[in-house]
Amino acid sequence: MEEKILQPTDDGVRKYATKGAMLAGAAAIASVLQAQNTAKTDLDVLNYALTLEHLEATFYTQGLKQFASTDIANSTLAQGVGNTGGQFGDSFPSDLFGYLLLIRDHEQTHVRTLISVITSLGGKPVLPCTYNFGYNTADDFLKTAMLLENTGVMAYDGAAKLIKDAKLRQAAATIATVEARHASYLNFVNSADPFPSAFDTASDMTTILAAAGKLITSCPAGQ
Repeated sequence: MEEKILQPTDDGVRKYATKGAMLAGAAAIASVLQAQNTAKTDLDVLNYALTLEHLEATFYTQGLKQFASTDIANSTLAQGVGNTGGQFGDSFPSDLFGYLLLIRDHEQTHVRTLISVITSLGGKPVLPCTYNFGYNTADDFLKTAMLLENTGVMAYDGAAKLIKDAKLRQAAATIATVEARHASYLNFVNSADPFPSAFDTASDMTTILAAAGKLITSCPAGQ
């Protein structure tokens, strides 16, 4: 499977109705992360990671309030998980909603941890923005989740070389591998290859932020 950066025209993510919404999102992300595109200190990179973790944590928190366990279980994509006629037969655990809750908890933990580290280093953690993820159905939600997680892996892989402190680089790697496990599971759920390549694709900040900005409608003033 070719790895993809999340775009608003991908399956499961509807196009924004107006050009103004896309411009607002792009402007918001540019404002929040202007420093990350210039100095790229360790604090810059940590806030870059925090911005993406805010996005992921909010995505799961909102989505799993909107869709109940029955909505997820009855989705078209869920029919291939844990069923005798599914990809791995009935040997693969079918508690899809439970695993999504666990992924949500992981993303929330990443947010709390990054905020703590940034604060301990004397930095100011970026605040979460307001998002438009564009899903309408549980299947849309699952497709978007796969794209978000794969994008997150590419973001961490691309940012690793920018971190100067070895301990921070190692800590970031421990998050990146968890994001990769999320991506692998969600690839499976979406009938995509769980491990499509011997090497993951690293992506630069500009590319990742261009994709993330299209999901952002506004950010707190002063960021």
